Amino acid sequence: ISLAARRGIIVRDPAVLERLDTCRTAIFDKTGTLTYGKPVMTEMLLTGSLQHSEALSLAAGLEQYSKHPLAAAVVEAARRENVELAAADEIAEPPGRGLSGLLRGHRVELTGRKSVTAQLPPSAAGLEAVMLVDGVVAALLRFRDEPRDDSRSFVQHLAPRHGVSRVMLVSGDRAEEARYLAERVGI
Repeated sequence: ISLAARRGIIVRDPAVLERLDTCRTAIFDKTGTLTYGKPVMTEMLLTGSLQHSEALSLAAGLEQYSKHPLAAAVVEAARRENVELAAADEIAEPPGRGLSGLLRGHRVELTGRKSVTAQLPPSAAGLEAVMLVDGVVAALLRFRDEPRDDSRSFVQHLAPRHGVSRVMLVSGDRAEEARYLAERVGI
């Protein structure tokens, strides 16, 4: 088994390995390559009148119907805290607009920062979702997808072992999150 295979790296075209010694730039995808691809909810910053458990119940109740990578993290956070997931009466997930639904008589929306015109707390490193309840910002959910334990050592071995002089990170995440990960893994 090669070093790459032991580290969980998938090579789709083995012929690439024959030309590896001529490669001077390596470009990595972030999610699932340098990270575990399993974000964890690290914080729920309440901005409205809801209590933490009620906000988490509504968010997780809505997210249980989504396949978005952050959805599982919200549901898992509710389960860790033994919070009951609110039942949804209706759900909508229009492409690029987040998730919305009717839960406990409230219109609940989970979306990105760019979709909200209201004043929000300052952005922080990590992934975020904004929760609106009845059109009012109720919480900011923050997430982290931690780097794999061996990502830093793998990236650092590329120059001395393979002559790679430039390593780049490709991500659809916010720039703050990409910079955070790049610093953590030595890019």
